[in-house]
Amino acid sequence: MRLCSFAATLLTTLTVSHTQAATPGETCLQDLRVLPAFLLENDTGARQHLAQKGQAYFDQALASASTAAARVNGEAACNTVLSGYLSQWRKGHLQIMPTGALKHETPAAAPSSTAAPTATIDDRAPSLQLLSPHTALLTLPSFFPGYAGLINDLLESKRDELASRRNWIIDVRRNNGGSDSTYAPLLPWLASGESVNIGGEWLSTPANIASQENICALYAPGDATCTKYMALAVTRMRSVQPGQFVAQSTNGPVSYASVSGQAVQPSRVAVLVDRDCGSSCEQFLLEARQSFRVKLIGRNSGGALDYSNLRMHPLPSGRRQLAYATSRSARLPDLQVDLDGIMPDIYLPPPKDEAERAQEIVRVQRWLEGGTLRPNNI
Repeated sequence: MRLCSFAATLLTTLTVSHTQAATPGETCLQDLRVLPAFLLENDTGARQHLAQKGQAYFDQALASASTAAARVNGEAACNTVLSGYLSQWRKGHLQIMPTGALKHETPAAAPSSTAAPTATIDDRAPSLQLLSPHTALLTLPSFFPGYAGLINDLLESKRDELASRRNWIIDVRRNNGGSDSTYAPLLPWLASGESVNIGGEWLSTPANIASQENICALYAPGDATCTKYMALAVTRMRSVQPGQFVAQSTNGPVSYASVSGQAVQPSRVAVLVDRDCGSSCEQFLLEARQSFRVKLIGRNSGGALDYSNLRMHPLPSGRRQLAYATSRSARLPDLQVDLDGIMPDIYLPPPKDEAERAQEIVRVQRWLEGGTLRPNNI
């Protein structure tokens, strides 16, 4: 009896010692090796990417990543290797994140009267500048859910100032996406009466269903809208066999919505966009450009919209997790955003520095007010 107990204790000790002795390269390889099979079963774009690029392409990508993973000497280096491997599948909406992290932001707390002078300023918060009696600048660096209330409050509290300006500049350069519902209060200011919306499809798998059931508690705790929406998603996903796609809506992929506009709307709206506008930022572009009064100005957007609704999957090492897509757009394959982003109506070459980036606002204001988009030095 004591011998068996001793043997069990020794085995446990050796197992723990082996786990503790695992090198960064070993744990990195452990995580890398599960990625291909998991993606092909659960990620909404993986099967299509395999069909497009071929098995040999991904075999070579895995072999190269395995060699690099075996040589890493730390977590950061491993994350770089795994991220590089994922980029061979898709450049956006597929990433490695630390365990416990979510691609989620909350606004910085407002400084209290007793706060230190160095209180944090949230550079992702929405802001409004009244550039002239004719033009307003609305800067929206993020559409993450934590900013929904701030955007709505800004539009409500500055309603008179916004309504009195016929020209708007909406700056979504460097907007890292978030949630479509965050920008919803802005749409009545832009709408021309009706919008055409293309929905998406869920991929039903056990892992995807489990992630939908848990996402609200992680991402938006206490949000009744999230809970209701995801409950409907789970019901839809359970209605088909594992491995099948199912439309997100029972009414089909295309919907036509009548949007009640504000009593007073801007006459001309320039949306400034660049390569850092991705995900929900790109969905905003697709909706905003349906208005007769809106022009997109700048560069192509980032191209991370066709496969979306990211969910987290823990990797075997316990040190990192995979963020992957659980839905795909019904626009596919006819209108692909991920190929090269959304093209602007008016192209502006990339600025060389922050000064030139700031000058884009000056140029667009001048253009809206009857002048030229031409740079000052031309």
